[in-house]
Amino acid sequence: MRLRSGLMLSGIFMAGLAIGTVAQPLHHAMGQNTSEDSTYQQLSLFGDILTQVKENYVVDPPSDKLIYNAVNGMLAGLDPHSNYMNQQQYADMQVQTTGQFGGLGLEVTQASGFLKVISPIDGTPGARAGIKPGDIIVEINGQSTDGLGLDEAVSKMRGAPGTEITLTLKRNGVSTPVRVTLTREIIKIQDVKDRIFSTPAGQIGYIRLDSFDENAGRHIQSAVKTLEKQANGNIHGYILDLRDNPGGLLDQAVAVSDDFLNSGEIVSTHGRHAQDDAVWYAQQGDITNGAPIVILTNAGTASAAEIVTAALQQNRRALVLGTKTFGKGSVQTIMPIDNEGALRLTTALYFTPSGKSIQGYGVTPNVTVSDTRTPQDAFAQLRETNLLNSFANPTRQSTLPLPPAPPLPAVASTIPNKPPANWPAFDPANPATDFQLQMGLKLIAAMSPPKTTTAAN
Repeated sequence: MRLRSGLMLSGIFMAGLAIGTVAQPLHHAMGQNTSEDSTYQQLSLFGDILTQVKENYVVDPPSDKLIYNAVNGMLAGLDPHSNYMNQQQYADMQVQTTGQFGGLGLEVTQASGFLKVISPIDGTPGARAGIKPGDIIVEINGQSTDGLGLDEAVSKMRGAPGTEITLTLKRNGVSTPVRVTLTREIIKIQDVKDRIFSTPAGQIGYIRLDSFDENAGRHIQSAVKTLEKQANGNIHGYILDLRDNPGGLLDQAVAVSDDFLNSGEIVSTHGRHAQDDAVWYAQQGDITNGAPIVILTNAGTASAAEIVTAALQQNRRALVLGTKTFGKGSVQTIMPIDNEGALRLTTALYFTPSGKSIQGYGVTPNVTVSDTRTPQDAFAQLRETNLLNSFANPTRQSTLPLPPAPPLPAVASTIPNKPPANWPAFDPANPATDFQLQMGLKLIAAMSPPKTTTAAN
């Protein structure tokens, strides 16, 4: 089935990056079969308040700002992922889908009134400055972020390459403010990184996917070919690292899942309208020829990344190691408004092959392993349920049963759920300090190629 255009799953804005595609234009019209009296009464109330503000506020506020704030207030009251983008923001978003943009390279979201960092993007000013997941941005160039909308905060962090910006951060476990000065750059997203690890079981291909942009599926295929060439075709298995991957395009979540599956359901969507109901199945053609796969996850694994994780886990194609994922189970459509920007609106919820929604729950790993000795760190564990007006988990009728889960390798019982006390401090440049990765390598070395049985169509 062809994927309807405009569907996206990223629930996190980025400082200089947003992900999306284009749906059909949204025309200014109201249905005539609605409760018109009530609707018009409320619109009249809005008009009265707008008039009072324009005539009596201490200064004359710009009308466009009032309308922009009112519209985004309405959408924010629906769910955390619906919003209105003005013309400039929409233009920025369209440019950013190419994987190149100006900014800091920070993935940020807003929860409980705080502007929080989900993750810095590898190789960007944010990463080099030592900004950490869970940091709260309390000031931008000395101005408080209190009451600042997410769009406005992201806009302030963007700017011309070569210009400086100072962020003041509140960091868990640090009693004093952390101030960092960064120089904006053109950020070129290298969404896929790969390398070979040697283990007693043989060569292990490692693939890290940072986001689901419009080239994710194609880049995964290229990475597998590169790794096979480096290993002369002798690869025991693959680690797919989806940690801190905020999601992106639904069609790319389907494409990446299909890369590793020969059959079975990948995902289904269900919305208010019939055109929002769809289901996608894998086609024959596992690019790894059935090699074992371990997926690494954490609380920053969101949306499209969760679709891939659930699809491979529930089709018994991969084992998942890490911590529970973010828990975003909704789909957004980008609806251009003629000459006025675009609306990002939640139009459907998605369901995994089991028929369940991960909304608010996330995907539970087969082997739970934290990257820190303090996994209860509230800042590092920001999830969908922490966001204002997040959806409750929906229910759905029972579906066909999945194949029985294969037993875990015996070595899984020897893997600790957190680093030992003497584990070295994490250094992004040194994989030996990455505890989750090292445990993933230990797990996959003990895995055998899976049986070909997958979820029934």
